[in-house]
Amino acid sequence: MAGRLKWLAAAGMLAAFFLLAFHLDSLAWLDAPVYAAVSRLHRGSMTRFWHVATQAVHPAVLAALSVGLIWLLHDRRYTAPILMNLGLSVLLNLGLKSLFARPRPADVVRLVEATGYSFPSGHAMAAMTFYGFAIYLVSRSALPRRARRPLCALLGALIAMVCVSRVYLGAHYASDVLGGLLASGAYLIVFTSFVTTYFQDEHSLARAGVGKSGSLFSSFAHAFDGVITGLRAERNMIIHFGAMVAVIVFGVILHISTVEWVVCLTLCALVMALELVNTAVETAVDLCTEAYDPRAKVAKDTAAGAVLVAAVGAAIVGCVIFLPKLLEIVRAEFL
Repeated sequence: MAGRLKWLAAAGMLAAFFLLAFHLDSLAWLDAPVYAAVSRLHRGSMTRFWHVATQAVHPAVLAALSVGLIWLLHDRRYTAPILMNLGLSVLLNLGLKSLFARPRPADVVRLVEATGYSFPSGHAMAAMTFYGFAIYLVSRSALPRRARRPLCALLGALIAMVCVSRVYLGAHYASDVLGGLLASGAYLIVFTSFVTTYFQDEHSLARAGVGKSGSLFSSFAHAFDGVITGLRAERNMIIHFGAMVAVIVFGVILHISTVEWVVCLTLCALVMALELVNTAVETAVDLCTEAYDPRAKVAKDTAAGAVLVAAVGAAIVGCVIFLPKLLEIVRAEFL
């Protein structure tokens, strides 16, 4: 019953999101009174507080908190999902903003610099997806109950503060924030269900009998299990995956071109694919012999070397693409 209610909630959130999305031009009845109420609070000390609150989803803050969350949980299974959540949430928001292309509020006092499209709010989505997923992880962790409850309450308060800050600072309409919460809430239900099934309970699509033996669906199920196994068990695979998430986040921040996106994502996929092949070679060699054999060493070393060559090449290309953009930002900031 609980599982059914969860999926009904996700469907309801999606329906409400698209109801908002397709009536963006007729939401003044919601946006105007909310902004009027919030704008009455405009004063120096309050504005400084909301400027700080809105930075709770700054990429540097989320990166630092991700490392802290991984350390706090002491559970290697959740390292890949934490990184995966960051990348997927950024791509989801970018895609939705491009789809609906709503301009930023024009008839408000803008207290913060904001670029790009307005609907749905990227800050609201980032807060909900990151801190909401953190609540999910903390609630299932081995931390004492007396620590879990206040920590979950603090994470929930951060979500609320980020959402309020975007309207207060004039960066978003209230409907942008609501749309961001609805979209990310539905996403979070799907993503946490995926994590529970494949990272916490370690289910397998192939063992679950997806597709008849030898069928196309069965081959996809085995391939999916291979990728998930690599993310669960291989440290280097998690490192490569974390690098890909960093590329996605900085690609969005630095507005890289379509060609640069294609190059970066192709290289990331190549490195991760070679890491999976390296794992397969090592496992196959270990199955064949437990004794030291120079030929086994050659097989393992050359497979690892292929990953290294691809990773170094990807890093060089990344520097060529990202360093000039980063230097330009630094030059504009300090000169």
